[in-house]
Amino acid sequence: AQKVEHYEIAGYGSVRTFAQLLGKDKSAELLQQTLDEESEANELLNKLAEDIVNPEALMEPEFASASSAR
Repeated sequence: AQKVEHYEIAGYGSVRTFAQLLGKDKSAELLQQTLDEESEANELLNKLAEDIVNPEALMEPEFASASSAR
């Protein structure tokens, strides 16, 4: 999911910049709003990964045995 967010952020950022260069201020403003929403979604996914997904993954047997082997 986060990979998709990164692609969306890159896409909306590029299109927003083109709109600005073309003088399409209203379009650029709307695209910036969408870009802000995508950035918020990305931050939420980061938090979920750090707080829930990554710690749970470390508890999986293959990671637990690799950690104890060190």
